[in-house]
Amino acid sequence: MWSRLFFLTVILICVVPAFAWSQDGPGEGTRFAGARIRAEHPRIYLNESRVEWLQAKTAGKSIEEVKALAGTSTEGLALVYAITGDEASGREAITRALKLSGNRGVATMAIVYDWCYTLLSDAEKKAMRDAAIPVCKTQISTGRSWRSFHNSLYSTAVPVSFAAIALSGDDPWANEALDFLYPQWEDVLRTFDNVFPDGAWGEGFDYNRHVSYEALRFFAALKTATGRDFMAESPHLKNTGYYILYCSKPDGLVFPEKDCDFPFIGEWEREALLISAYEYRNGYYQHYLAHCPAEEFQPAGRNKWRDLLWGDVSIAEKAPSLLPASRLFRGDGLVVARSGWGWDGATERVNDTWMAFHCGDYYGDHAHFDNNSFEIYHKGPLAIDSGRYDDDWGMEQDSEEIRKSQFFNYYQRTIAHNTVLVYDPDETFEMGVVNDGGQLALLRVNGVRNVPEDYDQGDFPSEGGNGLCDWATNPGRWDTGDILAYEATGDFTYVCADATKSYSPAKMSSFVRQMVFLQPDVFVVFDRVVSKKAEFKKTWLLHTVDEPVIAEDGSRLETTSGEGRLVCVPLLPEKRTLTRIGGPGNEFLVGGIQYACGLQASSGRFAELHYGETPGAWRVEESPAQPSTEDFFLNVMSVSDAGSDAAVNAAIVGQDASGVTVQVTTGNGLTALIAFSKSGVPGGTLRIERSGRVVRDGALPDGVMLEDGRP
Repeated sequence: MWSRLFFLTVILICVVPAFAWSQDGPGEGTRFAGARIRAEHPRIYLNESRVEWLQAKTAGKSIEEVKALAGTSTEGLALVYAITGDEASGREAITRALKLSGNRGVATMAIVYDWCYTLLSDAEKKAMRDAAIPVCKTQISTGRSWRSFHNSLYSTAVPVSFAAIALSGDDPWANEALDFLYPQWEDVLRTFDNVFPDGAWGEGFDYNRHVSYEALRFFAALKTATGRDFMAESPHLKNTGYYILYCSKPDGLVFPEKDCDFPFIGEWEREALLISAYEYRNGYYQHYLAHCPAEEFQPAGRNKWRDLLWGDVSIAEKAPSLLPASRLFRGDGLVVARSGWGWDGATERVNDTWMAFHCGDYYGDHAHFDNNSFEIYHKGPLAIDSGRYDDDWGMEQDSEEIRKSQFFNYYQRTIAHNTVLVYDPDETFEMGVVNDGGQLALLRVNGVRNVPEDYDQGDFPSEGGNGLCDWATNPGRWDTGDILAYEATGDFTYVCADATKSYSPAKMSSFVRQMVFLQPDVFVVFDRVVSKKAEFKKTWLLHTVDEPVIAEDGSRLETTSGEGRLVCVPLLPEKRTLTRIGGPGNEFLVGGIQYACGLQASSGRFAELHYGETPGAWRVEESPAQPSTEDFFLNVMSVSDAGSDAAVNAAIVGQDASGVTVQVTTGNGLTALIAFSKSGVPGGTLRIERSGRVVRDGALPDGVMLEDGRP
């Protein structure tokens, strides 16, 4: 229905003398050198071939039908005009855009300026430029916002970048802006690809929405504006969709690591996967888009324009069952494993197990002090990240206010995670947070911010001095944990990690955790913990939603949540205490202080829990009955249906000073024999039989082995 004539007419009208670039031009010294914004409009996400493709996609449809596909947002109306030439839609988009203000409004205004360019009067163009440019200049002058390791750069850079692309050729400011922006985006790509090549983000899943997703938007726009594809060779941008896939739980929620108050799959993930599937022709992303049933993930009425713009049914789907069951996200120190890729239905939950393990470097701000921690989901959240993101930022230098905060004293702290505490009564923590016995508080050291800022730009104003927090020039500064060994097959996932540097050297000599996930429902966790003094109490933590039941003899504990059940059999230490903490008023107990979150919070921003937030209410603390500098924890956990009486049979079958061997058997034909070293280099052996057939018999790996079939 829509011929090529409309787009050619746009080109003829829109060709204006391009701004005379300086001889050096924006981006000199970066990979963006020579990336010129073309004179023709539209540029952002659209070019001649994209418009023709969209016209073919909507061929035979009426204006009203195209409007229904594009949704009711301002961008949707502008897209209808770009595809069909319908002036009524374009005029409505322009009217709305002229009323926008602030940084959030700039991106939409830029898209309307670009997509409706032929419809704008000279006065309307000037009005939009006069509204957008001062906002962008203010954003550019904000200094520390432009940090590639922090989400503020991305939420700031995309609107400014869109404005520069849209206004190029109409105002000299656009060239000046690009000259500033290109080095920022260069540092972004260095951070992405040198630190986080596998697609994860150091501030966690929720903040990746403000980082990688924004970057996808920018690079997709720059590709159509310049003809240069900077996405194609970026491993991080290629892989951030896998971060979404693996971190999605069967119930439509996501891995809530680090600061996360919106732990559900939503519009953010939809847009990121739409762009990624289209740009990389990725069948796994396409399958997720087509089959994810999560309520918040479905196309929103206002923003259906994204599906119209990027949705491409010609991309062949690939079932996620073809992917490895586990994936290591290097840089972040994250392992995610699952027994299946099913989704919970409206009336029943799939019989799949999901787990995550974390041990990595410290990336600041929204990171948590949780190295060597794990989470487990099976028909419900069973071993959880506890607490709630109360967003108490702004009180970091006020120790009196800090001590009132659940966010700073519990949620971010080690005590809220399934890892190990070592309590030195004389230890004090930065910012005056309560002594939980956990890992070092590193946001500030000696009162000065201690977080990586840029990769290697060196031109931002940090508190310690200009450019003193560049990642590349501070090797080891934020090294708090390392995954030493990793291997994953369809039968098991093994990870070995060292979190010693996460703790004060005055109390911790060594903390190495080895974890084996025996598919589909058994977890074996072995910890070697050496403290500087025997009297420093060691505590192994397990957080649950519902009240756990502990056997009188301490031989097992059990918890349920939703339709799932977890049974834990503690084997080491042989003499131990198991303490149950929680319940109303004691959910977030630290050092004798009761904290609360949400509307009952003792400090910060009081807000109801968001969709999917599960702060939990209980924890089990396991400690040696007698003090020692060196202690070993060995716990075997199994998951099953709530109401089931199934339990793993686990027993130590051999132990001496050099190691311990545990035998695990289940009712589904699994027998495993795992030997862990108690001295020297962490290691051991693993033998797995399934229904009498040996599927694994050999040494545990002493290094990282990436998964077979890893895309």
